Amino acid sequence: KRGGGDDNDDNNKKEKRWKLTVGPDHFENGPLTQFASSSSNDAVKEFNELREITKPLVTGAATIPAMAMRPGSTALIPLLRYLPSLVSIISNGVEASTGPFGPYMNGPIFTVRNAWLRDWLDALAFSLSGLPADRTSAGAMAYVLFDMHRE
Repeated sequence: KRGGGDDNDDNNKKEKRWKLTVGPDHFENGPLTQFASSSSNDAVKEFNELREITKPLVTGAATIPAMAMRPGSTALIPLLRYLPSLVSIISNGVEASTGPFGPYMNGPIFTVRNAWLRDWLDALAFSLSGLPADRTSAGAMAYVLFDMHRE
């Protein structure tokens, strides 16, 4: 045995797997509750608070189809029919959606305290950008949190 730790330490470090099911409440009632340690109720509360705080980053973007966003001199024309959504995005400020997710992980906007939830957010961010969550685009992270857990 290496490292001199007890058997309980080895059990906590074992690989943990679960079947990924998207939709409302699957993550909260499944892996988050199962793996986020004895403070899983706090982890679920923290996760739901994070989703609520990041919702304004997504509200407008989720209603604009990707096909409506085009490059070129006439790019604005297809977006005019989504004017309320555009106003919502602009009112949040460009930095809110294009800046990093760090302020939503490490403060000052929100602080994720549960270690397992932080690790999961880092894994999710790595699959999106190859970066840890705090350095991944806030808009991208917010959208994935919204999209994976919506009806």
